[in-house]
Amino acid sequence: MAYYEGSDMRIKIGTNNVFHETDATLNWSREFKEIASKDTDGVESSPGKKSWSLTSSAYVINTPDTQNDLKSIAEAGDLGTLVDVQFTDGKSGNLVFSGQAYIENFSVKATTDDTVTFDYSLKGNGSLTIGQNA
Repeated sequence: MAYYEGSDMRIKIGTNNVFHETDATLNWSREFKEIASKDTDGVESSPGKKSWSLTSSAYVINTPDTQNDLKSIAEAGDLGTLVDVQFTDGKSGNLVFSGQAYIENFSVKATTDDTVTFDYSLKGNGSLTIGQNA
């Protein structure tokens, strides 16, 4: 059995990884409609809308054009640009989550005697596709 390595799972925005990413999280949820009446025994639930998001942290650094950094993420957020995203380790046969999203927010943390970091989140737009790398 082969475990997925956390250090290999990356967020890709467009065709580029987020440079010096330190962590990444995918959140997926579904709302449920509850129905109760004089004719039901308890509450019945039925599946409703789905939503998803990605969050991540990274170091602030000027990057080569082949990577995403704070500048590119901040610009996409400011412009309200819909971006293609993937969350995967890129290994053949392993999971890949993909879809389109907007930059929902970002924050920058600058602590004395420490490396500057930033956090950001992507708000999914439409369905999240669950597949496998070729």
